[in-house]
Amino acid sequence: MPSHNPWTAGTPITGVPADSHEPALALVGEQLHLTWTSNRVVYHAYLTAEGWSSPVRLASGEQSTLATAGDGRLHCLFVNQFAGNYEIYYVSHDDNGWSLPRNLSRTSGISTHPTLAIAPDGALHAAWADNTPGYSVIYHGQLHETFWSSVPIPNGRGSMPALAITPNGDLYLAWQDRLSDTGRFEVFGSIHCNDAWSIPEIVSDAPDAHSLAPSLVTNMQGGCHMVWQEENAGIYRVRHADRRPNSWATPVDVSETDSDCRLARIAANRQGFLQAVWLEGQLLRHRVRSPEYDAAWWEAETVSSECQGLSDLALAISRAGTVHLVTCGFDGAGSRRLSYIQREPVFKYSTFVPVG
Repeated sequence: MPSHNPWTAGTPITGVPADSHEPALALVGEQLHLTWTSNRVVYHAYLTAEGWSSPVRLASGEQSTLATAGDGRLHCLFVNQFAGNYEIYYVSHDDNGWSLPRNLSRTSGISTHPTLAIAPDGALHAAWADNTPGYSVIYHGQLHETFWSSVPIPNGRGSMPALAITPNGDLYLAWQDRLSDTGRFEVFGSIHCNDAWSIPEIVSDAPDAHSLAPSLVTNMQGGCHMVWQEENAGIYRVRHADRRPNSWATPVDVSETDSDCRLARIAANRQGFLQAVWLEGQLLRHRVRSPEYDAAWWEAETVSSECQGLSDLALAISRAGTVHLVTCGFDGAGSRRLSYIQREPVFKYSTFVPVG
């Protein structure tokens, strides 16, 4: 008998405009919400038992990112050009629909690639890249009632930020930047605790290779884990490191293959187990790891073997453990399309009724 496949087949998300890309996911309870970009407009839809809702135009913009709070409100950041400058804008969604956009970055430079996270106390934190000083630096913002702060990270020169918050409220921030002596990209990390940012640390520690596009997650145990793509002999592999009490751990391979690997994403389930996905050649792969220090990654699974032309993907895990993926790939006509894939929870639970 064939072995059980926990993954559904990828199904196109119907009703979306042509050339849809830049997917972002978040969960309100067990309901999955999706934003994406088409023709520099951000759209929103959500998944129901009957399928995807009709897309709603959220705002003019691109590069959206999502997060949800405990009260069920959905929060979104995106980039939009206004009056000749690219700024980061914030909107939120509740039973009354989407709020009006609010300028978050408010700089004279170009602001791009926002990321958003919510602290245990409900505080909203954001990070993005901005070139106001003439080169790209990482900014941090926090929502204070109706006002967003906007401050550059000390010594945080770079781009492509990722942000995550631990259960005790510590902020972890990662980004990529070129080394001045070699011109190679390295992945850096900084931590905000006790009202201050730590000195940035090199996490990738591969000065002779490009290390790019970090993805961060924290888990219920208070750990912080990072994956990124790192060049090796002309191709890329997926690397992982976690934060130890005094430093980042030595990076290890997650992909363990000679194929070119890109688009690394990481998330954690309710038990704190790490789940990474990435594109490996034309395969979409998934791997699990328990949260303990130096734990081994489980055997990799193939999510899909038909991922030629994949250009982006988004990952989210529900509290029940369901893994949600939205992929973006080119169709035969050269237009980007969104598809949805789901995995059953890594751990299945049974309810036992006591007898007698």
